Amino acid sequence: MNTILTVNLLSVYHQQSEHYLLKDISFSLSKGQVLALVGSSGSGKSLLAQAILQLLPDNLRYKGEVLYKGLHVNQHDRGKNIVLIPQSVEALDPLMKVGKQIEGLIQTEDSHQAVLDLLMRLGLEAETAARYPFQLSGGQARRVLATIALGSPASVVIADEPTPGLDKEAKHEMIALLKEVQQAGKAILLITHDFDAALQLADRVAVLSQGKIVEVTDVKHFSGEGQNLAHPFTKALWQSLPQNFFFK
Repeated sequence: MNTILTVNLLSVYHQQSEHYLLKDISFSLSKGQVLALVGSSGSGKSLLAQAILQLLPDNLRYKGEVLYKGLHVNQHDRGKNIVLIPQSVEALDPLMKVGKQIEGLIQTEDSHQAVLDLLMRLGLEAETAARYPFQLSGGQARRVLATIALGSPASVVIADEPTPGLDKEAKHEMIALLKEVQQAGKAILLITHDFDAALQLADRVAVLSQGKIVEVTDVKHFSGEGQNLAHPFTKALWQSLPQNFFFK
């Protein structure tokens, strides 16, 4: 299976203090694969997405390799080869109609029709294209963000916390949308602390703790008491979930 995205010994640190926020992160993604990166809030999950996309704040630096199909990722890959589904719907331009925002990322002869087809595919009316982001509900806006990922020519999608704050129905919709993205052959890095979403979508799970990946394992190993999990932190994280053993 051909590898699309490779992250090799990636570290992120403060430029002045040289304090490390992420240390020696390594993983790879192939076509149609979903890797869930899980960990507690503040463990560095979203920072990793910024590093991959070269969107780090000015006071941070990184070292190590981020490769797209064997070549070092640069700013030209952002949006073209690697696309982000941000955790905030505020990422949509409030002054531009939704259709125009999607059209800007779709490289087809009839981009307008392609937008309408995508919106319909994801359960949104054609009129959505003529609306501004403030005219959308939260669920509609999230679907628009997923539409951008699905319609983009990018082969790699980074979904940064796509499910927090959603009710049960909206969460189910978002997971279904991400499955559509996967079935389109795109590789997905799912950044989340929602274990339920991770287990529904991912092939493998990478567990991040204190800026380091402590374990990468097959999703099927998250079962029972976690006897097939290797690292104590991963086992503790799994067993602490309410549906498992937290109240037992």
